[in-house]
Amino acid sequence: MTQTTFDMSEAFGEILIVAVVIAVAVALHAVWQRRFKSDMLRKHNDVAGFLFSAVGVIYAVVLGFVVVVVWEKYDTTVANVETEVASVSDLYRTVGGFPNPVRSQIRSELLEYTNSMIRTEWPLMAERVIIPRDLVLLENLARQVNTFAPKTQGEADAQQMAMTQLERLFDSRRLRLIQSAPSVPVVLWFALVAGALSMLSFAFLFGVENRGAQLVMTAILAGLIAILFIVISEFDEPFDGSVHISDDGWVVLQQHLPQIP
Repeated sequence: MTQTTFDMSEAFGEILIVAVVIAVAVALHAVWQRRFKSDMLRKHNDVAGFLFSAVGVIYAVVLGFVVVVVWEKYDTTVANVETEVASVSDLYRTVGGFPNPVRSQIRSELLEYTNSMIRTEWPLMAERVIIPRDLVLLENLARQVNTFAPKTQGEADAQQMAMTQLERLFDSRRLRLIQSAPSVPVVLWFALVAGALSMLSFAFLFGVENRGAQLVMTAILAGLIAILFIVISEFDEPFDGSVHISDDGWVVLQQHLPQIP
């Protein structure tokens, strides 16, 4: 049930950034065209074209690789959130084999953990803030399950299953917190920006008769690179931005848990 949420207000800001990048690139190219005559630039088209192709292939490979990596990270994060939600649901059912008052206490804390995900932790995920209270809840759950003394084989089986589900819950929570942090290092962003500037610089070196058409091509190149940069930024921070992972799975679980016998 975990879905991707699209925030139109955030998207409008990103569209504005793309528009500014295009405007700056076209303006600089227009100034360059006034400074250098197209006849002079056309003399170097063959050499510039060869170098542009070589640099373009290298940059396209690097840029495409980064997009694929952050895209896979986003998909993995969505799957991990689903695992965390499923772990809470499975644990809630499993402790049904525990006697009262242990069963009621564990289920109450699982419901409280679910409510905390929706009310507190999910809004703070964009800031990568860890909620100590939620960790205390999980540690308390683990202590109750581990110290429970089963009196029947059924209770012993339920305890074993609960311990496995608790381990899965702890692991998925830890991975979620790790995946909320950006994974593209600063040095790689520097390389991507440097490559983008190189591509635009090579575009300035070509001389064509129709300068208006050349400005359109520059606008397309600058816009495409800017859009891919935004895609990388969005997928690299899966809980923030115009495209982010919603708390729908937790909301559905919150509504479903009280119905489990």
